[in-house]
Amino acid sequence: MKAIILAAGEGSRLGKICEGLPKCLIKIEDNTLLEIQINTLHACGIDDISVVRGYAGESISIPGLNYYDNPDYAGTNMLYSLFCARREMATDVLILYADILYEEQVVRRIIESSHDIAVGVMVNWKEAIQQRNKVALEELEMVYFDSENRIEEIGKKRTEEYETQGQFMGIIKCSRRGVESLKSNYDRLTEFYSGKPFGQAQALEKAWLTDLFQEMTELGVPLHCVIIERGWMEIDTPEDYERALTDTQFVRRLVRVKTDWSKRARLYNELDWVSRDELLSTIVETTDVQKGKKVLDVGTGTGKVLMALQIQCPEADYYGMDISQDMLAKIDARHGFKLSVGEMENLDGFDDNDFDLVTARMVFHHAKNLEQAMREVYRVLKPGGKFVVCEGNPPDRHCIKFYKDMFHFKEERITFFLDDLVNLLARHGFQKITSRTVILRNMSMNNWLDKSGLPFRNVDIIRKMHYACDAHVQEAYNMKIQDDDILMDWKFSIVSGIK
Repeated sequence: MKAIILAAGEGSRLGKICEGLPKCLIKIEDNTLLEIQINTLHACGIDDISVVRGYAGESISIPGLNYYDNPDYAGTNMLYSLFCARREMATDVLILYADILYEEQVVRRIIESSHDIAVGVMVNWKEAIQQRNKVALEELEMVYFDSENRIEEIGKKRTEEYETQGQFMGIIKCSRRGVESLKSNYDRLTEFYSGKPFGQAQALEKAWLTDLFQEMTELGVPLHCVIIERGWMEIDTPEDYERALTDTQFVRRLVRVKTDWSKRARLYNELDWVSRDELLSTIVETTDVQKGKKVLDVGTGTGKVLMALQIQCPEADYYGMDISQDMLAKIDARHGFKLSVGEMENLDGFDDNDFDLVTARMVFHHAKNLEQAMREVYRVLKPGGKFVVCEGNPPDRHCIKFYKDMFHFKEERITFFLDDLVNLLARHGFQKITSRTVILRNMSMNNWLDKSGLPFRNVDIIRKMHYACDAHVQEAYNMKIQDDDILMDWKFSIVSGIK
């Protein structure tokens, strides 16, 4: 089954919340409405997804989707936008409004309907009216149906109360035969009503989907309801958006985390870059750890840096701290490391001037407050103590957009170049700053993605971004396609400074 998401509207009722973006790109818990919808569709087995763009359409650019544009979005409406994606209407299709969030169970109920045209209808519509006090009843698309759930009337027209009525939820499933019925009826209407009033609209081009459905119902075409009690949320007004931000119980059932750290902990030691000797050995060489010294590894993960240091100097005193207890649990207690759970911005468990060496490999890009994290590192170091930080870099500045766009689907991440790290240490009072660059050759894209604890949809997007990137990015990363994998070169900067 395919899906068509209608995302051409401006979202004017949301006002400043959109800030010049299409409504589908506003964020809830760092996920756009469109990303949340895509993840839900993917969970239901639908990965052939098309989006009809309009207002600020160029800003909708998630890889792996099909895009169709409605250049006359300001003068048209949902029905016109749907048929901008007519090429996708040749088989079973699910049609969705882009400003509505659906739980997985709701989508599954719709697509499992045996009817040729199945329309999602919420019967608890009065609850929605109470929660959206600025939306008049006349603005809702209401559905009136019989005892067999066959639609009798649909659209923005009647406000009388009937026992068998509900609110249209902006989701429709059409079988192949249902799609053909939609197309033939739309073609007939365009022949007679193009530029003329139709249904509740001033012109056919401004009609809603429900105007077409009402016409089909009057002609005897069977349309059926799928009755839904709850499990959806429309984001059409500032009040809706505020409710979405505060109704975390609903939203968190829909939002897919990017990096799942509990899952990543199980796979972390299988990541190729984590155990590469050339990176670990260069860090060890930079530290020059000595007998009797006290060492803290910030963001220690599964303890790879501590283990490498301990091999070099078994007689030092080693401490590790990480935000993930699942990661720390992977460290064998026989190493004797003193481990604690905590954030790099808060090292209150350690005294001032406490350590001879602090290391931080591939963790500072996660900092919620980079300046505070640096102040804490400086505080716990002894005068004359050394700080060693290691971070991955884009291969050059041309690749920044690719790098940031890619990591958007993995985690919130600070992007560092070598000079950013050097300046960071200098700004916080470190002296005798030195740097080393390490290139890890022939890194496997599949190893990195498959072991990173990401939802499959995010993995799929990042993989497609690698195959679709421009020639300069491919050259800068020295990308080589090998079977179904891409091998590439990754760049790391190791910077050290003395307090």
